[in-house]
Amino acid sequence: MTQITDLKAKKVAPGDKPVADGSIPGLRLEPGSAKGQGKWILRFVSPVTKKRRDMGLGTYPEVGIADARIRGMAARQAIGSGKDLIEERDSVRAAHKAIAEAMTFEHAARKVHDEKKPGWKNPKHADQWINTLRDYTFPKIGKNKVADLAPANFAEVLRPIWLKKPETASRVKQRCHMVMKWCWAHGLVKGNPLDVVGTCQRL
Repeated sequence: MTQITDLKAKKVAPGDKPVADGSIPGLRLEPGSAKGQGKWILRFVSPVTKKRRDMGLGTYPEVGIADARIRGMAARQAIGSGKDLIEERDSVRAAHKAIAEAMTFEHAARKVHDEKKPGWKNPKHADQWINTLRDYTFPKIGKNKVADLAPANFAEVLRPIWLKKPETASRVKQRCHMVMKWCWAHGLVKGNPLDVVGTCQRL
């Protein structure tokens, strides 16, 4: 079986049959929505389920032929050792989804504090960081799931603090934003965290 070349790949058009690459068993380029575009697929029989599986390896031309072969070879080696990479990926996604659904604001805040604490030279500052959240946010939104939090939740927390302790309110706001930014970076919340905390003004 002949190998795919860039010349062949660039001629692939919607409606064409997938083009197989003879260098890696099961590796092929399926046509995309426009000429010269496609999706790399590795077809294999799962050593776990014994069923035929199609695993995506990226899109062409973003993933070139050489890189697709490297990815295909690595996947083939894993399959040869008894792994089903799709099953493993789905398991990781399911576990991550479960964590995201269960993560509360207090849990996330304490995770952020634990990660940041070693980098703070002043132990007093480290204690103040978590204590302000403990005193002002945990009683109201600590048990809320981070994925469910909205600007109104933070406004409710900040509103009474702005009136009595504006400097403290500013710090609480900054720390809430840091927590939500961490959640966003870990895929626990959708959208820009600035939209949640940053919009909370002195209401």
